[in-house]
Amino acid sequence: MTILHYNRTQWVSAGLLAFSALTAVLAPATASAAQVSGDATITINNAAFAAASVNVGSGYPNGWIVAKHWGASDNLLGITGATTGGTTLSATASTAMSFAVNANTTTNSYPAAGPYGRTEQATTMDAGNTSVGQIGLSGAWLLTSQGGSGILTPYDFSLVKTGSTWNIKTYDTGFGYQNFLKLTNVSESLSSNGELLLSGDLQWTGLWAGLVGANTNAVVGTFSLAPSTAPSAVPVPAAVWMFGSGLLGLLGASRRKALVVA
Repeated sequence: MTILHYNRTQWVSAGLLAFSALTAVLAPATASAAQVSGDATITINNAAFAAASVNVGSGYPNGWIVAKHWGASDNLLGITGATTGGTTLSATASTAMSFAVNANTTTNSYPAAGPYGRTEQATTMDAGNTSVGQIGLSGAWLLTSQGGSGILTPYDFSLVKTGSTWNIKTYDTGFGYQNFLKLTNVSESLSSNGELLLSGDLQWTGLWAGLVGANTNAVVGTFSLAPSTAPSAVPVPAAVWMFGSGLLGLLGASRRKALVVA
């Protein structure tokens, strides 16, 4: 009779372990917070952007503005002055533009897209260690000079921290990686879920500032990075809870029978 009691106890214990494993599998899961993720918002004040890039001697008497913005859905689109679509920005007001953080961990290249190709820049930065890696941001801009000539097309952005300075870089096959805008007055922290929170003001910098003779001390916009909407919980089917209740009842019955046999 002792053997009968031992076997029943083993069987019920195994059932409880199976129930625990099943509920663990069905419990809501969240993505690893290690790799930077979320949504970036770049807001450009075109009045300030233009004022900072006035260069009469170079033929830009009224400076440059961000005339159009294309998002991640246009990653295969070659960007030139003749490219259609996109969102037209106000020439004098502030406009906020969304840049979802790229989830790919290796850069995807599309060399046939336009005269200098297109890429989806990789995200390789750990939220807990922003000194290495980069954050990929898909998108493209068309810059025009009011009263001047020519166009500029910065696109396929990445965000990199060099020393203590955050730079937004561009990439194309003609010029490679080039600094475009830098963040100042930066606020950097982690959310309660370990996700990177980043914000700051934007100023011209690097090759792009040199091309137009821009004032690199003037604030021309803002940047912010925040977590995407958190995933909703996955409901556990009622049958799972019924299965668990049945196992608990069976355990009680088994104990009562063991007592009677004893």
